[in-house]
Amino acid sequence: MGLEEHKMEEHFIREKIVGPKGKWKKRLKKAVLLLLSGGLFGMAAALSFFFMEKRLSPKETEQPKESIALVEESSEAVPETVAETEAIEDVVQSELQKFDFSVSSYDSLMSNAKTLISEGEKSLVEIRIHTPGQDSLSEDNLHCAGVILKKTKEEAVILFLGEAKADAVYEVEFNREKKLPASLRGKSTRDRWVILSVELSSLSEKEWEKIQEMPRGNSRLLQKGDTVLLLGSPLGQAYSTALSNIGALSYDKAAEDRVEEEIKMQFLGEADSTAFVLNTKGEWVGFFTEAEDRSSGRKIIGISDALESLERLSNGGVLPYFGVKIQNSSKTMQELGIPEGVYVTEVVEDSPAYSTGILPGDIIKKLNGKSVETSKAFQDTLLGQTEGAVVPVELLRYNGKEYVELVLSCPIQAR
Repeated sequence: MGLEEHKMEEHFIREKIVGPKGKWKKRLKKAVLLLLSGGLFGMAAALSFFFMEKRLSPKETEQPKESIALVEESSEAVPETVAETEAIEDVVQSELQKFDFSVSSYDSLMSNAKTLISEGEKSLVEIRIHTPGQDSLSEDNLHCAGVILKKTKEEAVILFLGEAKADAVYEVEFNREKKLPASLRGKSTRDRWVILSVELSSLSEKEWEKIQEMPRGNSRLLQKGDTVLLLGSPLGQAYSTALSNIGALSYDKAAEDRVEEEIKMQFLGEADSTAFVLNTKGEWVGFFTEAEDRSSGRKIIGISDALESLERLSNGGVLPYFGVKIQNSSKTMQELGIPEGVYVTEVVEDSPAYSTGILPGDIIKKLNGKSVETSKAFQDTLLGQTEGAVVPVELLRYNGKEYVELVLSCPIQAR
């Protein structure tokens, strides 16, 4: 083979079989790009599958929300919910029985309770009520516990649970050491709430700082089974204390001229006992006065229900009294033909409503010209009335065939 033929053969092998150097670089670049594109596509597909699986698969955390929505929206779901709750309670009780509750744990629990009671008692006062013309040892001179609602530089506003006697002289003892005269600020005879005002200008700075308002909580956050602390006179004696548990809860319970949360605790106590109720955070969530029937436990007045009325009394106002137990006409009632409005479940004997001729079953539509389609609207409108005023009441009454409109005039009294 000649030199020329050898060069031509080498060139043919390089061009056709091995290929030029430039083309190999391009092919390598394409291969790398193809590999990267495939990797990115795979990652995108994997992420898409991951998120789609998350969205399509059922979430355990969403199940309680669905259950709650069913309970709120459909009354038919209530029996199933109750059964589930009972089953859960059985499990909890079973686990509690297995729990080794040591003496140290009990001591810690009681130590915390003692601390809360000690702090809460700083907001308590002892009230002495002296009736003129009686000696100091007479039964007409009473001792009772009260709580500090509000404190300013000038005065302290005190709530005690009992009866405000005419011409009585009040004396308040702070921190079991400092005694000051008090004057009557407001009262609700039917509720047995009495508001006193005590002037604080004579106190030193140190004495003033010792006086503490009772920190308020939200009674609507209470739950069945919660532990509560009772301060004041739950055992019929000032500065006695007790522990109890919430035994029953119900909402929008019909009461005189309002609806309220009914809270009952597993505590009976003495027949004439009263107390202020604290939660386990040391917050004031309610109180109870003398109860007519204590066989099923003491009824607590939730602070969230009473606060507006207590504020009115603290400002020297009067709580208007109408004398009906009310509830909103429910959807079920409306389906049965009962008109929408404030439904009268009971009329209190010898009340303004009773003397006016209002009857159970009446539907109150307007009070003093203002529409009252709900019990809350009725409460707010009634609070705006003054003692001694005579207001028109527009209502619907069933006459055996149909509901007819009536307008009655009702005198407003002080509660």
